[in-house]
Formats: sequence, C-alpha cells, structure tokens
Amino acid sequence: MPSRAPIAVVLACVIASSLGAQARGWVPPQLPCDIKPGFFRINSAVVDLQSAATQPRTRDNMLRQAQDVLLRSITGDAQDKNPAAWYYLGRYYTEMHDAAGADTAFRRALQLAPQCQKDVDSYREELWTDVVQAGLRTWQENKTDSAKTLLRQAIALRPNNPRAPLALGQIYAGENNVDSATTLLSQAAAAAGDDTAYAAMKKDALGTAVRLQIGRLQSDPAVQRWRVDRASRDSLQRLIGPDSSVLARMQASSASRRARGARLAPADQQAFSRDSTARARAVADRRAAVAAQATATAGDSTAAQAAYEPVIKAFQTYLAAYPDATDAVPALASLYYQSGRLADASPAFEAIYPAGRTIDPDVLREAGRGAIRGNAFAVGTSLLERALVQRPYDRDGLASLANGYLALRDSAHLLSAAQRLAAVDPMNRTTLRLIAAGFDLRGRRDSAQKYKDLADGGMQVELSIDGLSSDSSGYTLTGTASNAGATGSTVQRVTFEFLDALGHVQVSQTIEIAPLPPQGSKSIQLHVPGTALVAWRYKRS
Repeated sequence: MPSRAPIAVVLACVIASSLGAQARGWVPPQLPCDIKPGFFRINSAVVDLQSAATQPRTRDNMLRQAQDVLLRSITGDAQDKNPAAWYYLGRYYTEMHDAAGADTAFRRALQLAPQCQKDVDSYREELWTDVVQAGLRTWQENKTDSAKTLLRQAIALRPNNPRAPLALGQIYAGENNVDSATTLLSQAAAAAGDDTAYAAMKKDALGTAVRLQIGRLQSDPAVQRWRVDRASRDSLQRLIGPDSSVLARMQASSASRRARGARLAPADQQAFSRDSTARARAVADRRAAVAAQATATAGDSTAAQAAYEPVIKAFQTYLAAYPDATDAVPALASLYYQSGRLADASPAFEAIYPAGRTIDPDVLREAGRGAIRGNAFAVGTSLLERALVQRPYDRDGLASLANGYLALRDSAHLLSAAQRLAAVDPMNRTTLRLIAAGFDLRGRRDSAQKYKDLADGGMQVELSIDGLSSDSSGYTLTGTASNAGATGSTVQRVTFEFLDALGHVQVSQTIEIAPLPPQGSKSIQLHVPGTALVAWRYKRS
C-alpha cells in the first residue's frame, strides 16, 4: 500500500500550481514564436483548431479534421521540416489531453523553431498538471503500473520540475526497487535546486534515498561477511596485544636474571617455562590465524566496497545540501570506519564543510563530535579545532577534542587540549583524567600519576556543569557540586566568568559552595544579565 504522506505533499503542490490554468479559448502563438503556417493545408488546420476552441458544438469534428490535415501534411506533403506543422499538431494533442503525443510533436517543433520554447512550455505546463494529477490519483487507487506510465509522461513534459520524479521515486521506494528509486529521487533533488518552493520535496527526496541505501546495505551478504571477518580479526588482535605484552615482560625478566646470574627455584623455573611457552604458542597461533584470514578478508573487503559506495554517496549528497543536519554525521563517519576507508573520510568531510567557507561554530562542533562518535577521529578533531578557533572556551568542544586525540593516541596534541579544557572546567574528574592521559602518552609518569590520583579521590569536590541557557532576562548556568570523599568538604569559593563570541569577559560572579557531607551533592545555579554570551569558565577564588 503506498504511503499517503508523499502523495498528499505532491498533490497539494500540483493543485496549487494548476489554479492558474484557466480555459483560454483560442490563443495564437505568442512572440517570439512567430512561426507562420506556410502551407495551405496547415493554414486550414489552424482554422479548424480555432473553430474547435470557440465553437463547442463542433469541437470534436473540427479536432478530428485538424489532426487529419496535419498528419497528411507531414507524411504526404513533405511538411515534416515545417515547424508550424509540428507546433499545431502539438496544440491538437494538447486539446485532446494526449501528453505523449504532445510531447513528441512539441519536441520536433522546438528542434525547428527553438524561439517557441516559452510558448510551448505554457502548453506543457497545462498537460503536465493534468497528467500528474492523474498519476497521483491512480497511485492512491493502487494502480501502480498506470501511475508509473503517467508520471513518466509528466517527467518528459517537465523534466526540471521535481514533483513527478519525487512521486515516481516514492513508488519505486515502496517496491524496494532501490536503484530506480534512487535515480528518480536524485533527479527530483537536482530539479528542486535551491528553489525554496521545493525545499521540503528536496529534503524528502534526499532523505528517502539515504534510507533506501541503508536498508540495502544492512541486508547485503557481502557486507555481512565483511563484518564477521573484521569482528573475528579484531577479536584476535585484541588478544594478541595483551599476550604479546605479557610475553615481552616474561622474556625481559628471564634475560635480566641471566644477565645477573640469578636462578629461580626448580619448581618456579618449571612453572615459568611452562607459562612462557604457552604464552608464546598462543601469540604465534593467533598471529597465524590473523595471517590465514588475511586473504579471505581482503576478498570480502573488496566485495563489500561496492555495497558501501552508494550509501556513502547518498549521505554525502544529503549533508552537502544540509550541512547543519549534523545528526547524519555519525552515520557517514561510521560508514567510512566500517568500510575501512578512513583515508577517504577527511577529503569527503572537507567538501561538506570547506575550510574557505564561514560555518557556524555550533555546526562544526556537532559535526566534529558526530565524526568522533563514528570513529572517524582525525576528521572529528579537525572539525573541532576549526570550531574552537571561533569559540575557544567551548567546554563541550574542548572535551570532545581531547577525547578524540586520546583515541588517536596523539601525544603531540592531547595534553594541550586537556590543559585548555582545564582552563575552563578545572574541578572536573574527566578533565583531570584527560590531563593524566596526556602526560602518560608523553612518558611523564610522575605527572600522569599526580593527576590520576586527583581524579580518583584527591580532589574532594567536583563540579559538573549542565549548561548555559538564555531567556529574556539574561543567562542561567546550572550544575551540581558533589563530594565523593569519605569526609565532609570545606567551603569552596568559585568565580565564574561569562564570555562573548570573541572570548571577552562580559560578566563574572563568585559563589560559595557550602560544606558537603560525604557522598553528598548540591545543585548550583547562577543567573547573569547579558544578550550575547556564548561560553563560561571558572576558577577557584
């Protein structure tokens, strides 16, 4: 059963466009369509068409007579190169509501007299409205074959109008004919262009194309095999890592004892040898299994790429048209990750969010966070860095940036990002753990341990800020102060600063957080005046 929503949208638009189509009587060709009959039979056919338009009682007879004269002129009197013959034959078919005949005749007329384009388009519009309405009506009646035929005729009449290809694409979508549906929906989106009158249709077309491609991808056997291969390979590699580390430590310990001339007790030496041998065998077996899978995995990967390509392209097209639809970013990023094409992700997102274009920092931030959720960490950190150029004190952006660099094991950038976060949100255990991770990646173990200890209990009172909201009287910041310790906390004096888009402090406010009992918490709320605040930061006073 066809969905009624797409039909209703398209039908409403078609009806609206047809309100101006009125009965017009006889209308001669309009300038610059200055064609002349140029042949006596064609001249008589014009007279017959005029009579049909102005004398309803003889209309049918005059139309039959006009058709006969025009066809005889074209086929028997060598008037097939006369644009008037084809133009007036198109007018006849228009009166008969024969869209296919009119389209063929008008095409020939325009080949010979292209100056008649505007005039011909007015008749195509009239026919198109009738045909689309008929096509949608038959679709509602579940006569899909007839609906397809009518809608194809409508597309031929007005290929640059998105309504008919959208409707026909929806029919094929309902039949799960993904290729035909995608082609038509893409045509509808291209025809809609940037015309605001067709904005809803364009978004519907591109969104439907994405959903169809996702559905096909999820059921594709090649993709399912590739996912199983990857899961098996990744599982083995996760086991190889710890086993290799333990084996390396055991071998280093053995080498150290030999260098020192030390020996284990016989029983301990026997257990050590048994354990190290088993560990070495496990590592070797798993590495061999990964190597054995490599050929099959490579073949399955190649087969899966063909399935990933259409859905990646559909998402790219959607996001290129609607870059602020950042809820789609994690899915696209995840597709690049799943297909093993992360190297292609950066240029693709650069095309969607080009560096040379001014893009709202909130859009860049959400796109970056979405890319990180989709495991495209390099893309995510790049987008977040661009957002933070415009909003350098955006706490959520800084936290996501640091986590992205942590996932990349990027020792050059993680610590810097974590320290920038600490300048905004220092009394937060997540911030402290990120700083610890940054020092750890740089090999500074003492500093890493210091911040890890603070995060694990050395910092008694933690602040968790929910966010900054605005109303007509200013801005409100809300959050929670909590004491995870085993003893009561002391009074905490904290100064909050509220910043504009340039990072300038517009207003500040100092609060005192009363002593909190062990495992206790307290809500905090600050209200400050202002009209253009975009960020906050705080520090102990």
